[in-house]
Amino acid sequence: MSLLHFCQKAVTIILYAGWYRLKQGFNWRHRAKEISEWGMVIIMVKNIYKAVILVMVFVGALFFFGRQMKTDISDTGSSVLFAEESFPVMKIETQGQVINALYGYSAPMEPDIVRESITPLDQSKKITLQLGKAATYLTKLQYQIVDKESGEIYDTQTISVIEPSQKRVEIVFDYGFKTSTEYILDILGTSSEGRKIHYYTRLKYYMDESNFQKKLAFVKEFHKKTFDKSKMEELERYLEVSSTNRNTTLANVDITSNSDLVTWGGMSPEVISDEIITIKEYNMETACVQYNYFAEARTSSGKETYHIKEFYRVRHASGQNYLLNFKRTMEAEFNVKLASRQTSQLKLGITNDSSSKMLSNNNENVLYFARGNILYRYDMEKNEVQRVYTAFSQKASYLYQAYDEQAIRLLKVDEKGTLYFCVYGYFPRGQYEGDVAVILYEYTAEGELREMVYMPINATYQQLQEDFEEYGYVSSRGIYYFTVANTVYSYNMTGKRLEKIAENIKSNTFMTIENANCYVWSSSLSNGYGESITIYNLETDEKQMLYRPDKASYIRLLGVIEENVVYGYMKKKDIAQTEEGSRILPCYELHIANPEGKNLKTYSKPDRYIQSIEAKGNVVNMTLCRKVGKNKYRKAGEDSILNTSDSQPVKFRYTSRVTSKSLTEWYIQFPSSFEMLEIPKMTEGPSELMTSGRFVRLEQPGIAKYYVYALGEITTSFENARQAIREADRQMGVVISSNHQVVWERSGSFLQNDIGGISATRSGNGVSNLAACAYMVLKKNHIDVKAEELSEENLPVYNMLAKYMTRPVNLKGCTLDEVLYFVSNNKPVIAMTANKKAVVISGYTTTELHIYDPEQAGMQTVSRFRYEEIFKNAGNRFISYMEE
Repeated sequence: MSLLHFCQKAVTIILYAGWYRLKQGFNWRHRAKEISEWGMVIIMVKNIYKAVILVMVFVGALFFFGRQMKTDISDTGSSVLFAEESFPVMKIETQGQVINALYGYSAPMEPDIVRESITPLDQSKKITLQLGKAATYLTKLQYQIVDKESGEIYDTQTISVIEPSQKRVEIVFDYGFKTSTEYILDILGTSSEGRKIHYYTRLKYYMDESNFQKKLAFVKEFHKKTFDKSKMEELERYLEVSSTNRNTTLANVDITSNSDLVTWGGMSPEVISDEIITIKEYNMETACVQYNYFAEARTSSGKETYHIKEFYRVRHASGQNYLLNFKRTMEAEFNVKLASRQTSQLKLGITNDSSSKMLSNNNENVLYFARGNILYRYDMEKNEVQRVYTAFSQKASYLYQAYDEQAIRLLKVDEKGTLYFCVYGYFPRGQYEGDVAVILYEYTAEGELREMVYMPINATYQQLQEDFEEYGYVSSRGIYYFTVANTVYSYNMTGKRLEKIAENIKSNTFMTIENANCYVWSSSLSNGYGESITIYNLETDEKQMLYRPDKASYIRLLGVIEENVVYGYMKKKDIAQTEEGSRILPCYELHIANPEGKNLKTYSKPDRYIQSIEAKGNVVNMTLCRKVGKNKYRKAGEDSILNTSDSQPVKFRYTSRVTSKSLTEWYIQFPSSFEMLEIPKMTEGPSELMTSGRFVRLEQPGIAKYYVYALGEITTSFENARQAIREADRQMGVVISSNHQVVWERSGSFLQNDIGGISATRSGNGVSNLAACAYMVLKKNHIDVKAEELSEENLPVYNMLAKYMTRPVNLKGCTLDEVLYFVSNNKPVIAMTANKKAVVISGYTTTELHIYDPEQAGMQTVSRFRYEEIFKNAGNRFISYMEE
């Protein structure tokens, strides 16, 4: 019975009881009393109706807000079979070239998140969508052209009818693109089953010839020649062979490898799939191109299958082609038939993954390991290998398998033999097809696969892989601890509840003692130093506290080493800040403590401070500094501490062998007591899984983060822009911020540029040199502030900008060439020339700089080479800003 129906019944009974009483016992002599009682009944009825209305409003509110909640939704779950891939894959034809396989997403992404490909357009503004064969087909398409920076939609068009047999859809864009400017093409397809599928690529239009076909033809020709040993000499002139490259593996070959390795050494692979060509980055002179395909080759063990990716960065100038970068990765598919009985080892083959986690049960007779997108279980007693989980169906084509944007992490095997593991990334099939998520699973000793929680996130696999911290732990209390996007979570599998332990953490404020299953953090998550440090044991749920020595000092979290935490003491008065805004945090004493908080070692040195540390193995390397004046420090060498190690030998490990044909190959080594009498059998795992019906939506990073896109993928990320820029320059890549803005791009600068609208400001008369520089930048951005006020505050120049701008950027350590990217994009750069002195760079050519020096009148033209040396001698200290 519903609550509303129950209330209606109650009201009816009360009314009937009142009427019956009046009928049986009404007496005119007691009229006044009866009327009074009847009035009370009416009042009671009114109150009951009010209560019913309030209950209805409350129930309705629960229903409405329950529907709106995205953080925790409950259901009973159900048992489902593993399905096959159903979303069609698109390829794009432009300027006569077929490129860019587009894979569908089940929900709309923020358009500027997906950076998987870029499609060059010529004056025809025409592309053709090639629709791949799939279990479903598209019946309608709609596309939008979106501004990459603001997200503004410029144009929307619909292609309403697509026949089931139709394989090509031609699009001619009727939009006035700006030349050499990136746009986002957001394609929405409707499938034959009525599902909405989203596809994304970037567009870049060139009014003039950008030599796209010539760049791509060079890449295709180079790729083809790698399969021909007779072309070794032709390829060699494009390589940059280095003596530091040992040329001992085919798993990772690059431009520094010798021509023999580039042409596959002693192997003769044959391509067995379509070769998917993707344009990763593109501009007038250069192009970044990725090849993605599968090949077979004969090895000493037999025929093996490999997934191969090649990355090319090429430049076309003055009619010539140049190879700027080349990298090829090669991953063998696991084949149990290639196991070695002689050495009792499972063969992994050629691979870059020789350190991923393996787990065994308590009896150490069952081993779990993951290769690619497949989780395996090896029963050593039965000599059987079982597929526990696989991303793709057995019938999946190579076109689907090429998009291997998913990974597996092993977490724990408990005392009952239950394995806990998580899968994260893009899901190519099943009920979550087209989603990007993290899913926690358990696999019982009885062979049941259960989903514990499903956690979607609005990100690509590449970004999630970088944001999803490697460490995760499942405690005996059934709590899963993990970190995504600078937020530390705990998920209670019994209570089905997600909680945040910490938000907006930084690498120097929150750390993991992995060997002890502990988190450690500073009382100040923004600074990394404060009144205390907390060590939290995830297994026991106990906390140990480390405190500062006195009120005049702070305790600073420095790092972790093996099972211990490294911290230091520093005086408040010793903290300093440089002119460009960098902080100096000198510790006068260093300590190493165990997870229980017991001090194991202490280090100090007269007249020296510990500025930073780096932990490698069981050694703590320290960078030292000394005080040379009030709040001024100078580097004073390095020192190290050896930490005692209690690490135990592992029972299961990776081992390598070298053969003349395949070079370095990898195997799983078992304990010496184990003997593999015959080749293991391969068995299939569960055909269905029990879903949880539980999902919690994960959040995007709350603090600024900078991703390095290079070699066709995100290679690393940093919490400050300058480190990301330097690494992107080294890798010939691009820096993208966590809000998906292009921060810096190799070869993205114009050959020359001048910024207008800068008001020349002299120092003197109450205006300091640095204040004058800050004023010129702020005034250029229409920020109303007086130079005299900036001088009176006497702040570092970075802080002057930060007070009025939301996104200033400290570029200390970057080179002049790197920071001129900002000037190329019409953002002036403040460059330090000495202590307390700086200039504003407003323009440049290949040989000159245009600067505003507060000690000189107006703009000056100076030698670029000479000032490059001046900036370098001053420590390469630069400051600029990013768009709001």
